[in-house]
Amino acid sequence: ILKMESRVDRIEFKYVIPLTVRNEIISALKTSVSADQNGDANAHYPIISQYYDSVDRSCYWEKQDGLKHRRKLRVRAYGENDGPTKPAVFVEVKHKSDSRGVKRRLNAPMSIALALAAGTRETFEAYKKSSCRYERMVVDEVLSLVTIRGFQPNVAIRYDRLAFQGGVGLDDLRITFDYDLRCRFRYLELTPNCQDFDHYIIDRDLCIMELKTIGSVPIWLCKMLSKFQLRPQSFSKYCNAIEQFDPGFVRSKIK
Repeated sequence: ILKMESRVDRIEFKYVIPLTVRNEIISALKTSVSADQNGDANAHYPIISQYYDSVDRSCYWEKQDGLKHRRKLRVRAYGENDGPTKPAVFVEVKHKSDSRGVKRRLNAPMSIALALAAGTRETFEAYKKSSCRYERMVVDEVLSLVTIRGFQPNVAIRYDRLAFQGGVGLDDLRITFDYDLRCRFRYLELTPNCQDFDHYIIDRDLCIMELKTIGSVPIWLCKMLSKFQLRPQSFSKYCNAIEQFDPGFVRSKIK
């Protein structure tokens, strides 16, 4: 049974930082934030995302061209089969509108999630019979990306995440640290916490820190960012994987 996931309209700030700095920041944060309840005792869980795109990589080029309104499709698996964080699978449409990100997603068993992202008509029709209006809208959006824009599986990306959430009065604040970013362009059916990946997207001594909030960043956190001399920068896991390892993209650059 698919479950509705509320949409989130938020601003995201990204920082590429050494793991040594990450550890210092986490130590400083512990008095103000708590571990994400979806992670284990150390706030950790693994993530694997199967990204979809057109043959001509339209999602990639929309990002590079700075298109203000763009969408991407992915199936994302959190957690692991044999571990403290149990698996959860989502079909996600991430919609970027100006500087804000809106994520629309549905929780589903892996087989159904992959069938929806593949545009399988039987799965769509069966699902719609028992879905609410929001769910039907998300499913129709997925179907349009697959059938009209020609989205198909392109790259799978795996990483480990340490996730924290704000304390009292800061329910909308999330701070995450993603590390050991790896990708593969071979298509394999998704398995939570699978280790079969070919390439590291960034150096193993670096991680991606993200601040995600609906409101403003609290003053104490701004001061902490200043203390560590951190400045936001653009970083796309998907685009970096494409530029470095997408077979078609790499060959076109050589030519």
